[in-house]
Amino acid sequence: MNKQSVKRRRGEDDDGSAITIHRLSQLPQPILHNILSLLSQKDAVRTSVLSKSWRYLWHGRLNVELYDNCFARKKEFWSFVDKTLQRYLDQNLSLQKFLVCIFHCDVDLVLLQKWIPVLIMNMGVRSLNLITTSFFSLPLVIFQSESLVELHLQLCDLKILESTNNVMLNNLLTLRLHYLDITDEIFEKIISGCPLIENLDLLYCFFLKSIKLRKHRNIKNFACITLKEIIIEIEEPHILESFYIENCCSDWFLRHRNTHFPHLKSLNLNSVQLPETLNNFSSFFPCLNELILDSCPGLKEFRLLSSSIKRLTIRTDRVNPGKRINAFIDTPNILYFEYSGHGFLPSIKFTTTSNEWKSQITLCYEQEYSDNDATSWFLKLNKMLKALSQSHITLSLDPDEYQKLHINDSYGGFYKPVVVEHLKLRECYSSYFDPAILNCFFRIFRPCYIHMDSGVARLNLAEYISKLIPDETGCYFWLQDLEEISTEVGNMEANEWHWVQTTSLTALRSQQQIRYRLTWKEQLSKFT
Repeated sequence: MNKQSVKRRRGEDDDGSAITIHRLSQLPQPILHNILSLLSQKDAVRTSVLSKSWRYLWHGRLNVELYDNCFARKKEFWSFVDKTLQRYLDQNLSLQKFLVCIFHCDVDLVLLQKWIPVLIMNMGVRSLNLITTSFFSLPLVIFQSESLVELHLQLCDLKILESTNNVMLNNLLTLRLHYLDITDEIFEKIISGCPLIENLDLLYCFFLKSIKLRKHRNIKNFACITLKEIIIEIEEPHILESFYIENCCSDWFLRHRNTHFPHLKSLNLNSVQLPETLNNFSSFFPCLNELILDSCPGLKEFRLLSSSIKRLTIRTDRVNPGKRINAFIDTPNILYFEYSGHGFLPSIKFTTTSNEWKSQITLCYEQEYSDNDATSWFLKLNKMLKALSQSHITLSLDPDEYQKLHINDSYGGFYKPVVVEHLKLRECYSSYFDPAILNCFFRIFRPCYIHMDSGVARLNLAEYISKLIPDETGCYFWLQDLEEISTEVGNMEANEWHWVQTTSLTALRSQQQIRYRLTWKEQLSKFT
């Protein structure tokens, strides 16, 4: 064993000095258990190798998280569950959080029936998370707990509530109901028994037709995602701090367009009908930090003047591409703007004093929604990018018919090419390497980096471009401005990249990310 390994075993660092493990070990066990509860269970278990005194310390952490897919056999999993909870019971320990995820439908859930009452009545668990795939029948004791402040149920059976009205979750603050067969009557029983509820999260609650929060004066965060229309009534909407609905209440905004939301910080509307004109939006949402309008039909004119908005997202979908939006956006503190659309491009005027902000633009050219005029579409894209030129732009293109496109050289009105920090080509067919398409792209923007999936990247854009020779007509005029192109592999999320030779691309693993770095002669911006 080398010296470095011995030092680690003794709890010393490389220079021989004692590290903080010894000092931490002197703390009272309840404090150490609290510290371990801040770690994931996996990381908490790893602390057992620090020293002898830490070997079993993780056994007393206040959070227990159990996943059956971490065990090869279900008997091993349930044996571990039984021994773990018995140890807590024998030591008279309380639990802050208990989470069990059961992904295998054939798992026997009898042990849960045994331990859930113990968790609630003997251990005073505060956060209970039951995530199953087999509609586990819940014991009534779950809905009569004074200790629970958080309850998350997924694919559980609520039939026990059909024969009782005795739901008393008097201290519950957070309720998450996911993938449940739940009727209006059962939901009303549950929510009526949660007088202090602050956070309500409903995901695909089948058979639910209405949500009525009439006497809940503490509701702050509401989220509901369904597959069909339901009625949502919140008696105290002015208390809300975040609101998210998807596919469930298309007329919500029209019914609340004159309602004041003084505390709302995040608004996420998906498939919600909007009026044609929104001019005084910010006056009803004075504290809004984040606004997401996703696949919301109807909007044509959008005027947003807000000093509080920091994140703004507008998306259209292929099924409902909507109409062309004229937007005037004055957000001096913006940090992030996103637009995702099919066919129609918005007309955007952006005013901000923010120095460091990002924009993410995802587009798909579809002739059906693009006035059958590729040149006009690219002109609108050029103007859109110009409006966002103060930001770090990431442009993601996913075209269906780019191989047919070209820009009419006699068509005027184009601005100087805009610097795009990242160009992502997501469905990279060979059409991307058509010189005419590169002319279209590079006439209106100059990317610093081009990102491609490795399979298509092996077509070797760098080599392709290097072989193009401008002809006398200047067909490939942008090549005169391109100084260098190099190939890099790495990870975009971690922003870690290293240079590789183009001849090495064929040896790359399929999951590796590839990008091309383009250096242009003219320093168009700080990004190059």
